[in-house]
Amino acid sequence: MSILQKYIFREWFWTSLAVGIVLTIALLGAFIGDMLNDIADGRMPPGLMTMQLLLHMPAILANIFPLAGFIAVMWGLGRLYRDQEMAVMRSSGFGWKQLIKPLLSLVLPLSALLLVLGLSITPTTARLAEQQLEQAFRSATLWGLQPGKFHVLRRGDLVIYTEAIEDDGKALRNVFIKQRRQVREQVWVAKRGTYWMDSETGDRYLILEEGNVTEYTPGQLDMRVLTFARNDLRLPEPEFRKPNTERLDSKSSSELFKDASAASSAELQWRLAPAISVIILGLLAIPLSHSQPREGRGSRVVLGILVYLLYGNTLFLGRSWVAEGVLPAVIGMWWVHILFLVISFVWIRRQGRIQVKVSR
Repeated sequence: MSILQKYIFREWFWTSLAVGIVLTIALLGAFIGDMLNDIADGRMPPGLMTMQLLLHMPAILANIFPLAGFIAVMWGLGRLYRDQEMAVMRSSGFGWKQLIKPLLSLVLPLSALLLVLGLSITPTTARLAEQQLEQAFRSATLWGLQPGKFHVLRRGDLVIYTEAIEDDGKALRNVFIKQRRQVREQVWVAKRGTYWMDSETGDRYLILEEGNVTEYTPGQLDMRVLTFARNDLRLPEPEFRKPNTERLDSKSSSELFKDASAASSAELQWRLAPAISVIILGLLAIPLSHSQPREGRGSRVVLGILVYLLYGNTLFLGRSWVAEGVLPAVIGMWWVHILFLVISFVWIRRQGRIQVKVSR
């Protein structure tokens, strides 16, 4: 690369790095918030929060890198236009074709990394996260129950207390449970309890023995007390679970490739989409970043956001059409990539012609 190309590449590289860090922090904050809600609702043990965060990091990065590269190219070139540096480069014969080499030097490594993330690392970590959660929900202690502490689930609709937990992590002693169902409330008290998980459905239960349940409506005298020798209480369902046949995000890419179903084809093309889109978005950023000397960058930023949202939503729509069988897998989401790739080249060439006419 020439000196000017290296200069532009460094500008894009450091900008993409800064944008990537900011976006990672923002998405991590949102993801941690979702995990805290899952913990509060009993869908995830609190002790697995750090490990689940690490296992979902590849999926987060796969969403960040295309946007970070797009913003870096737009922001970097926009600054060059604003500071009149690009005008000086144009006057010395530096055309839009000279931008392709530093652009490819930036987006091709990102595309290769996204390809590895989407086809190999992300499905593997998703499968490990699912297995970790499933294993944790098979044990009361790993799930988060601790002796001598009240555990509030479902935002206060379910409260569980146990005096002691045996070493196997399943047998409980002196169990107290309070749950709210609409306007009625129930208080369960049992001498013994056993925590278990149905291996087929994944539903979690507490088998309560030698106890009683009191049902009442707060503020009213209507109360019923039932004594039981044994009663099974179903715990909040962990919503992460799906049958293995439906967990396409945790299937390996080779399994999806061998499977001829429409859903598998849509998932496989969705994994390839970030690696392709990071290149196309980089090309689109070149004409989007162009501005006149006294033109503000606000309109260009808004236009860039609209183009990015249009591209992403069209891809998501194409994925839904393929999974539902509306579009054949041969067409799939490829038409979206081809459409935006053609738009980017036509837009770049048209901008180049306009600049040549203006310089003349």
